[in-house]
Amino acid sequence: MGLGDLVDPVDLRRIRTDPLWCKRFMAHGDNVMDQAFKFMVDSLKFRKEMNVNALTLQSVDQALFKKGVMAAHGRDKAGCAVVIFSARLHERVSGAQFEEVKKFLVFWLEKMEREEKGKRITMFFDMGNAGLSNVDIPFISYLINLFKYYYPDLLNAIMVFELPFIMNAAWKIVKNMLPAKSHQLIKFVSKKDVTTLIPPTCALKRWGGEDDWTYTFDPAACAMPPNPFLSDQPDGPEVSKVNGEPVEVNGVSNGHPGRKASNARKRTSLKTSNLHDFHSIRESPSTASEPGPKVHFGDEISTSSDDLSGKSPSDSTSAELGGMLQVTPGDEVWFGTGSSGVKRTVTLVNIRGAPVAFKVKTTSPEKFRVRPSSGVVGTGHRQTVELQLCDGVTAQHVITDRFLVVAAPVAHERVPARDMARLWRSLPSDDKQELCLRCSACTITKRPHGGDGARSGHQAGRPSPASWRSKQQLLQPC
Repeated sequence: MGLGDLVDPVDLRRIRTDPLWCKRFMAHGDNVMDQAFKFMVDSLKFRKEMNVNALTLQSVDQALFKKGVMAAHGRDKAGCAVVIFSARLHERVSGAQFEEVKKFLVFWLEKMEREEKGKRITMFFDMGNAGLSNVDIPFISYLINLFKYYYPDLLNAIMVFELPFIMNAAWKIVKNMLPAKSHQLIKFVSKKDVTTLIPPTCALKRWGGEDDWTYTFDPAACAMPPNPFLSDQPDGPEVSKVNGEPVEVNGVSNGHPGRKASNARKRTSLKTSNLHDFHSIRESPSTASEPGPKVHFGDEISTSSDDLSGKSPSDSTSAELGGMLQVTPGDEVWFGTGSSGVKRTVTLVNIRGAPVAFKVKTTSPEKFRVRPSSGVVGTGHRQTVELQLCDGVTAQHVITDRFLVVAAPVAHERVPARDMARLWRSLPSDDKQELCLRCSACTITKRPHGGDGARSGHQAGRPSPASWRSKQQLLQPC
């Protein structure tokens, strides 16, 4: 019996037709091919054992949904869907009942995977009014292991709201269940600071927000959506272009509530031989980058921006920011894994026809040098921002970090560096538009005829595409 007999044919088809899934396994495996392939095989086996593709609302204990222990509602400031776990409603169970709870958890992650088309989600543990009787280590352990082993690169953050003091010891155990690189994903929040991570309009009133939403069991809302990763498109080397206008979900566009999304970034045709650079072919077009752990963006010291004339770069990953700037790259910044001190650039092109102020922030100011970090891009000009890893920092250290590009219209092209902070404080919040760029790791190779080094088709630890295809062949039925 071959490995193909141990996995669901539906998942085999998805492996061949959804490159983003393969890319997520690579990211989950720290860009090491063998490790990523093991994650993938284990996940496919698990999915068949749990019969994940056949899960429906009717196949899970309805009482678990009616209690409202888990529900999806709203989005965080990174644009990620929020899944709420209400600890006070949870009761510890064992035996056959716990097996139903396991199925319930798998159902929710699969449901979110399909609804978000593989984009990351945020788990919000509402510990308000919970007691020791609600602490269920096997439950939390199983949920953590689902993210850790079977749903690659799906978790954006874990927010723990109003954790009682008596539960600190239990959460230390939970923290130790996560890989060391994921410890930074856990954020403890209260009514005072929850709106720094979740917009007030999406934060519930009992959390200190403005949303008066309360859970009620709605079978239609809880139903498992159709699998969006499969289509009638035949397997082949070409993947068609995806073009269209951004889609607004629950009043949230580009990861921010009430903000108009900028034009969808253009994607060029992709070939299966370049597997590692794939985006999902069924992802809804959007300028929202695929968010990661976004909590606080620190500003580098502001320096003056020099205006550079030139034509707009023709980069397939460019994104428009609020109709003011064309940002290249528009979704992720690739850093080489060879050594520390690697430099990358982000190009900002003024498309507004009037001056635009910008600033670039980062989740980890101690890891990057950003020059210039703020300034003004004049009419018809462009600005190159240099991103450099600090000494001792390698690409593997920054794969969970983000950059935030902020733009706003201004009246004057020349603003002294010392006045930039004052300028930003004076600008109305509604005028400021944001774009999040995530960091990725890749192998840097020299061009055949010189050049400054370019990203090759392989990320760190990755063999050639032919080697990946040989791995895929192991999944073929005997």
